[in-house]
Amino acid sequence: MLMNRMLPFIWIRLVVLIGFTIFVAVKSMWVVTIIAVALIGWTIFQLVYAYKHL
Repeated sequence: MLMNRMLPFIWIRLVVLIGFTIFVAVKSMWVVTIIAVALIGWTIFQLVYAYKHL
C-alpha cells in the first residue's frame, strides 16, 4: 500500500471523525463519543506512521 496515496483519505477521515465526535458529544451519546475518540486516536497514529514512512 502506498502511503502517499492514502494520506488525503486519512486526513478526510480525521475531519469527518472530529465532526462526528462533536455531534455525538452534543447529543450526549457518551459511549459513541468514546468510540469516536478512540477512532480519532487510531487515525492520528496512522497519520504519524504514514509520514514517518514516506
